[in-house]
Amino acid sequence: MVMRRPHSGQALVVSLALLAGMLGGFVLVFNTGQLVNDKMRLTNAADAAAYSAAQWEARSLNFQAYLNRAIVANEVAIAQLVSLRSWSRYVNTTTTNVDRVARYVPYINGPVRVLERAWDAVDTAIAGAFPRIEQALSSWNSQALASAQGIAHLAALPAAADTAEQVLRAHEPRAALSVATRLLEARNGSAWLRFTERYEHGGGDLRRFTRLLADSRDGFTRSRRGTWLDTGFLAVERRGGTDLLGEYAWRGVDTLSLHFDYLLGHEEVPVGWGAAEQSHARHPPRTRGEHGGSLSRNPAASRRATRAMRPETTYQGVPEIRDVAHPSSREVPRLVFSVAASLPRTGVDTLDRLLMPAGFATFEGGRESLAPTLPEDSLHALASAELYFQRPAPRADGREEYPNLFNPYWQVRLVPVSAADRQLTARFRGLSADPFAVLP
Repeated sequence: MVMRRPHSGQALVVSLALLAGMLGGFVLVFNTGQLVNDKMRLTNAADAAAYSAAQWEARSLNFQAYLNRAIVANEVAIAQLVSLRSWSRYVNTTTTNVDRVARYVPYINGPVRVLERAWDAVDTAIAGAFPRIEQALSSWNSQALASAQGIAHLAALPAAADTAEQVLRAHEPRAALSVATRLLEARNGSAWLRFTERYEHGGGDLRRFTRLLADSRDGFTRSRRGTWLDTGFLAVERRGGTDLLGEYAWRGVDTLSLHFDYLLGHEEVPVGWGAAEQSHARHPPRTRGEHGGSLSRNPAASRRATRAMRPETTYQGVPEIRDVAHPSSREVPRLVFSVAASLPRTGVDTLDRLLMPAGFATFEGGRESLAPTLPEDSLHALASAELYFQRPAPRADGREEYPNLFNPYWQVRLVPVSAADRQLTARFRGLSADPFAVLP
């Protein structure tokens, strides 16, 4: 009887096929995981780059806001110095006029004469020193602070772009800003240049700023008034104040008058007066101010004050500041900074590049790679960050504050990439080559 030997080796073929399938599946899963992981890293790096670049622009806006506040403070200081010069001149003329009468009155003529001479020395010192300080403050405002605003505004664009690139490389050294970023940078730059503007002399551009300066005056600068006596027949009225006349002059006027009200008339007797002005040499003021009601209540004394006034002409005018383009509008144009990042094919660590970077040998004597077919820039990511204005706490008066460059409350937040940005950069991101469906 002939014994048949059983067949052997069939299971090995099946096992090899199964092993090859499992190996191929493992390679596919591993490579997909690597792509997804690299995609997440690239997206996070792009988010950080866009946020950091927008943060630089926000800091530039806040810096310009601080400069505006410094300009306002210096302008108010000029107004205060003009007020002190006007008030000192008023005190000087008052003591001089009182001394002319008091010299005939025993016991008080001596103290009044001492006061008159002492204050004359004080007034001389003030009149000599304060105009120099006013000139220095005006020059600092116009030539230093206002110019620094323009420099900060222009420097923000290249600085933000450089920040985006550095932050992207710091988070993902294999990544780079793609060609699409150049389009986004052009769009970002155009929006940045339109977002704020410089308000110049003439044409009413600085009208809002001059109102702000007028509202920023302290009580002494705004109005120096009082009624020292009012009997119905006799009143002693003091009036004074410092006003901004147009865009080129600060003027202060202080007066003191006796008012006699008769049955059929009224008479004003000026007692003291003084005025001071800091104006531009080529732009004398063409308007008059209220000066705390001095011109209306004490007109005779006010005329004497302005006639005796010797204007200082070293003022350079209200500085040409920067502010948002539409300061009175709630709908301020959006300011968004977007970046497009890419990761090259050689930077994706698929399994074949980790284990067999040179590929495997074929029967024909060549070498073949197991790497998936990827485009040159295999991964792309878009990110956008928006600048917005928000107070840290609501205003005490409950009113809404529109975006402006006088309060440093500019902040940054990440926002979804707009459809316009996706459409703008689509052809540069290779969306047609997406084997693992991980592109945005």
